[in-house]
Amino acid sequence: MEANETGLLAVETAYYDEYAQQLLLIYPNRFLLIRDEKVIGDYESRSEAVAEGVRRYGQGPFLVRRTGDKTLELIAPALNLGLLQCQR
Repeated sequence: MEANETGLLAVETAYYDEYAQQLLLIYPNRFLLIRDEKVIGDYESRSEAVAEGVRRYGQGPFLVRRTGDKTLELIAPALNLGLLQCQR
């Protein structure tokens, strides 16, 4: 079992992986905002999807993936919006 199957966004990642081909047909080259086992919306840009995720869920977890992409994009709204900073 891969780490992302048991960790943060495991449900969202499993949902996307299971339905990736169907999602690509329905939402070609779109950024999807996914929460639990549901596509909340599709967007032209990553920033639009993240902004909507933050508006709806605040600092809570959500997944943003572009259909057809193989890479996982983890979104940490507080970090992305500069509300939280990483220091060495």
